[in-house]
Amino acid sequence: MKTLKILTSVLAVTVLASCTVKSNRTIDNILSSPFKVYQISGYQGAKIDINKDSLAQFLTALHYNIPLSEIESAMQWSPGTTEQHIDALIENKLLTKKGDYYQPTLGILTLERGNLLREKAQKVANEIADSIAKRLPQIKKIHNEMNISQHHNFRELSFFYLSNVLLDNFQIQRVEEDFLNQKRPLRNGSRYYLAIVEDAPANKTEPFGIYGNMGLSWNDSTGISVYGNKRIQSNVGWDNYKDKNIYVFDENDTQLITRKMPEVFFPCLLDILNRNKPGFEAVYRELNFEKEVSFEEFFIFWYHFMYTETTDVLITKDIIQKPQNEMFYYQIAVNF
Repeated sequence: MKTLKILTSVLAVTVLASCTVKSNRTIDNILSSPFKVYQISGYQGAKIDINKDSLAQFLTALHYNIPLSEIESAMQWSPGTTEQHIDALIENKLLTKKGDYYQPTLGILTLERGNLLREKAQKVANEIADSIAKRLPQIKKIHNEMNISQHHNFRELSFFYLSNVLLDNFQIQRVEEDFLNQKRPLRNGSRYYLAIVEDAPANKTEPFGIYGNMGLSWNDSTGISVYGNKRIQSNVGWDNYKDKNIYVFDENDTQLITRKMPEVFFPCLLDILNRNKPGFEAVYRELNFEKEVSFEEFFIFWYHFMYTETTDVLITKDIIQKPQNEMFYYQIAVNF
């Protein structure tokens, strides 16, 4: 299951290529803008919380090459406090010193970068959506093998199947292992992906509308999770699953949604990703992410934009039916 967190610092960041539309921003603007820390990992995580002490904003300010003296003044930090934070970030391999400046070692997805990534994800998203549409008979056949099909039709579950199962939570490990073929970055004894993501003001979804999965309750036999893009404060009660309609996948069904269904589509997904990899690498360099993170870490965050765009394409084509409030609550078997 996924959560997100980030850390980045730069006392002087190399200017992004002109196509990234990197704008000049003041420290006051950054401090008043919404930034969220996203971490993608299994069970390991960062040993430092950059949600605290305005560290996410600190790193973002460095990303924009704002002088350290201005940052300290706005945050009312003493030089000793700044040094303490920098040392902690370096210890956790979220910051490195290069010459006279500090360089972040994870991605900062500002609005400028995020909007470009969403735009650049559209081509491959359409490819993936077309491939899913062609394989609907196979996917529906697997649905018909499930006990849940006796109570719920395919269309009712299409959002969960075609987005979360084929592309996201039940598929992403295969993407890591067979496409990226690299372990997650090792930082201070833990392996995880981390990013700071800027949210648009008054956004009614999670940043950039990205769909995500989150566990809500877990015990020795079952787990309850939610999938969607409205896990936000304005959607009051989104995490109170007890009053929601929960789709129950028993042991047989859980095995099919965790193994058979995603495996049926994965060869096609892998082929699409491999064919587009040179383009992915070009964008990685074009947006200067290569100065912050590995290609693998950059890609895994961009992949979230890709499958989100794919999902929205399938919704537009009426292949996917949106669940109520765009949130899908479900229960799976833990031991099967």
